[in-house]
Amino acid sequence: MTGDAPGTLKHTAVPALTGPAVAGITRLSAVDTVRARIALAVELRLLAPGEQLPSDADVAAALDVSEITARRAIKSLAEEGLLRRVRGRSGGTFVAEASPAVAGTGSAVETYRADAEQVHRLIDQRLLAETSLSHLAAVSATDEDLAELDAAVAAASAAQDWTDYHAADERFHLAVARAAGRPALAVLYEETLRRLYAYFIPYPIAYLHEVNAEHAALAAAIRGHDPEAAVALAERHVAVLHETMFVGLEQD
Repeated sequence: MTGDAPGTLKHTAVPALTGPAVAGITRLSAVDTVRARIALAVELRLLAPGEQLPSDADVAAALDVSEITARRAIKSLAEEGLLRRVRGRSGGTFVAEASPAVAGTGSAVETYRADAEQVHRLIDQRLLAETSLSHLAAVSATDEDLAELDAAVAAASAAQDWTDYHAADERFHLAVARAAGRPALAVLYEETLRRLYAYFIPYPIAYLHEVNAEHAALAAAIRGHDPEAAVALAERHVAVLHETMFVGLEQD
């Protein structure tokens, strides 16, 4: 959380800039959202055949659901042949080598796809807020703020899979928001960020480490009190989501 008690703060711009609420995926059960996100990642080859998934607990934390929900979703995908469960000390959950088209995930996956316009809107809303916050952070960040940015970059660099990386990514972006010193804008930004996170799906850790290099560059611009560079870096970092999230990858 931001430390600014977002639940207690109000801002008249929030409804206008963050609405309408996520519509499509809120109709899905928690289990179906997990099934859809994993199935999309497998279909787009972001999770490769034979790749091991993190633990159920880690998947649950990264996708913001209970561990029981994650376990049920993963178990059902294994029963349908998309994933493979292996028992024993060297066991775990793996993407099936020859993943079938799983009929049971179809409607849930299509609900994600149907929200493409909403996803693009959220990206643009995040872009507006994040460039403003990055500019302000480059002007007013304290030594404590800079230390938190560095810690988040280091945590993302050390991440071994997409679940660990997700936590570090969230930590970094909320740290930028705090460093800006504008609690009302930070609340608006966090609301948009969390709505957008609901659409993130697993990505290869090598790609995510490349993304973290952009975090490091933004942290350096903030440390150097260079608002122009910070805004340019934040703009590129967010705008590319139009191409790199599933809504962009599916156009290839």
